[in-house]
Amino acid sequence: MAAVSATIVANYCLEDEKAPQIETLLTQFADLSAAEQDRERAYYVSAAFPLFFGPKALIHGSAGYEPQRQVPWSTNCWIQPRVIVCPDSAKQIATALALCRFFHVKFSIHGGGHLQIPGFSSNHDGVVISLGEFDQVNLSEDKSTADIGVGLRWLDAYKHLDAHGVAVAGGRVPSVRVPGLLLGGGISFQNSQYGVGAMGVCNYEVVLADSQIINANAQENTDLFRALKGGDSNFGIVTKIDMTTISNQIWTEVRVYPLTAATQLREALMQYHNAIEADNKASLIWNAINDIILIVYFYCAPVENPPIFQAFYDIPHLTSFVPSGIRTVYDLVQAVASVNEAELNFHEFRTMSSRPSVEVYRAIEKAHAEQAELLKDVEGLVLTSVIQPKSSLAIKQTLKNGGSPLGLEPVGQKWFLARADWKNVEDEERVRAAVRKIVDAAEMTAKQAGGFLPYKYSNYAARDRDPLGSYGEENVEKLKEIALK
Repeated sequence: MAAVSATIVANYCLEDEKAPQIETLLTQFADLSAAEQDRERAYYVSAAFPLFFGPKALIHGSAGYEPQRQVPWSTNCWIQPRVIVCPDSAKQIATALALCRFFHVKFSIHGGGHLQIPGFSSNHDGVVISLGEFDQVNLSEDKSTADIGVGLRWLDAYKHLDAHGVAVAGGRVPSVRVPGLLLGGGISFQNSQYGVGAMGVCNYEVVLADSQIINANAQENTDLFRALKGGDSNFGIVTKIDMTTISNQIWTEVRVYPLTAATQLREALMQYHNAIEADNKASLIWNAINDIILIVYFYCAPVENPPIFQAFYDIPHLTSFVPSGIRTVYDLVQAVASVNEAELNFHEFRTMSSRPSVEVYRAIEKAHAEQAELLKDVEGLVLTSVIQPKSSLAIKQTLKNGGSPLGLEPVGQKWFLARADWKNVEDEERVRAAVRKIVDAAEMTAKQAGGFLPYKYSNYAARDRDPLGSYGEENVEKLKEIALK
């Protein structure tokens, strides 16, 4: 252990005057018995990180700690780590990781904290490595690729790119940050044209478990490159993502409908499923929220009122939340952000996928209504059913050029998300059970109709699910081999 402490000082101490103090501290810890290390670990971790990182290391109880602890989107993820460290370079992340190894302390990576599962972006009494300082956007000279900072939220990434007339196939929710979306595969507005968002990544910079910093792309570490396109954060800490740029000129409209239009909308949705098998530029998001249905229409080209959405145009709607028009991706995401202010809530997600089926859509609507009625006494409850059609063209794009490990079947399908947002922790058990029942109803109906698909989008998966297991046995074994490597 003494040799290890000397190596850490030699490789990672950036201030020579602190080197003797750091080496003494690490040596003292190394000389303790295993039982003493367990007892004293919190003290040594709290002392070591500020020596390496100065004010970038926030210790439990220190000024600035609470705002960082409360960054995660879902309040059930506000846990109490011992240290929150905010590095601003891959070398600093490698240092933080080396210290976590040395002290045998639990650590979590905080990209944006938009998952709703406790323990995924924080932990109790360990170390959180925050990526929030990685906020750069650097375009290549010919504007064909962009280095997108892993600490950026998608709204900010699009704002930077919009000034140069380009975009990337990234996230749709303004507050989601870059790495979490893409490491889970990523749903973008442009999936039909380019596949899942991760297919737009041309290079990852990664800090491995031994603090080595490498690149993964089509020429280097190709097995890792593929694994990162949906294998989640099981292979290292991604510190840089280079993406291929695309046009930022699009058409979009967001309409709000009454629930009484549900039957007409379902019929139009089934027609849309057929239409997108011959047009790879359309995207649609169906959100059934309490007493309304909100549908986002998106087309990856500046075409007014694209004919592919014709089945929806004559259905009476209450209002256009975003009016029909040609705009940029940033304009659309900014419009969503302007009315989508974050609230302090608990959240639950649960997902499934199946072939297009009007029977499944009816089952979802029925189960949603039943559970909403049973939970009407839950303060602040918003229960949302989200339907996201995927054409076989979109899936085939994801399978191109080595593809991803997602194990998707190249058929037309829909990905369904049941989501709940509410105020009080005492309602969690009831709400989670209700969300489970909605998805169970959808899965049972899909299986009866012969259209069930095993894939579960990991960014929407509930804590009791195994999304990686839905990728198929062969993909899972490959991911395990790459993780071990």
